[in-house]
Amino acid sequence: MIRLLVIGLLFVNGGSALGADEPVANAPGSDQNATDTGKHDEPSKDLLTELKSYPHKIVYETNRDGNWELYLMNADGSDPVNLTRTPDVDELYPKPSPDGSKICFVADESKGAAKVRNVYYMNSDGSDRVKVADNAREPCWSPDGNSIAYMKGEFDKFTYSDFATKGLFIYDLKSKSTRQHPNKNLHHLYTLNWSPDGKWFVSTVHGGMGFEHGIIAFEADGDKVFDLKLEGCRPNLRFDGKKITWGHGDYCAGVADLDLSSTPKAINIHNVVVNKDPIETYHVIWSPDGKYITYTRGPKATGKNLKGLLPEFPGVEAPGWNVCVADAAQRNRWIPLTTDGKSCKQPSWVVVNGKRAAK
Repeated sequence: MIRLLVIGLLFVNGGSALGADEPVANAPGSDQNATDTGKHDEPSKDLLTELKSYPHKIVYETNRDGNWELYLMNADGSDPVNLTRTPDVDELYPKPSPDGSKICFVADESKGAAKVRNVYYMNSDGSDRVKVADNAREPCWSPDGNSIAYMKGEFDKFTYSDFATKGLFIYDLKSKSTRQHPNKNLHHLYTLNWSPDGKWFVSTVHGGMGFEHGIIAFEADGDKVFDLKLEGCRPNLRFDGKKITWGHGDYCAGVADLDLSSTPKAINIHNVVVNKDPIETYHVIWSPDGKYITYTRGPKATGKNLKGLLPEFPGVEAPGWNVCVADAAQRNRWIPLTTDGKSCKQPSWVVVNGKRAAK
């Protein structure tokens, strides 16, 4: 994405009520309805204690082993386990199924001109990998866990740009059949979400479909498209579809009420994480019960030529970036879960349901 200009950034002291300090200019429907409990650079130790008893886990991508792998850890960051262990393949962008039994992801395979990004799924313990599609990206699960939606790559030549997509397809796990979404004009979309009622997709669009940049809702079985008028990118829907979180500019995690009726809209916009330049906030994801969010936190890339790429893209190095968790009801009550800064990003929650989630 092209970075959004963030202006008018004000911070309040710990313990004070959330004031009129919306950090993104002209944020529509702005509403401050959380409590500020801390500062962006002061982690909450009591939150870490709280997370020790939280049952669900987090999966994320990292290059700490010299290539990109998917790791699973407890909600407090303990017991990290490498799920993939493939030194010749880069696994990225993990998205767990609604029941936590499986994880879909992308894998960058081969080298040089033959390099390609493909979509797979596997059990949540890393076993039984199944290919879904070649030259594909941005997968997400249907609400019943029986299908995976994904975008095809826009070009035959490999690119890291997450918005280089054209055409939405839906793969059925049981029949292994694939169908295309009825709207053939879907392109330059990334971060797909399939609404819990199965009627909508929500995603970012960048330079396509008549949009310069935005977060949109579009029909799962039709051609209607609606601008949610949220500044930023990479949305994620809560388990009930009634709230949305996203990267509100480059430095904040936004939350809003979401109405996916006949005319979808987002209202009551506020931030639950407010960071300060150069510390960025990306990849915000709701916990299974909506109590927390996990997200990526780290400094702007410096000292390296990323050739026009951005560290928030899957598979692009992000030195100093770590996975964090924050309280979804209070501003800046947060804690880092990884500390090595080895490009730890793209976190997602894995529902723990008996033996169906990795231990």
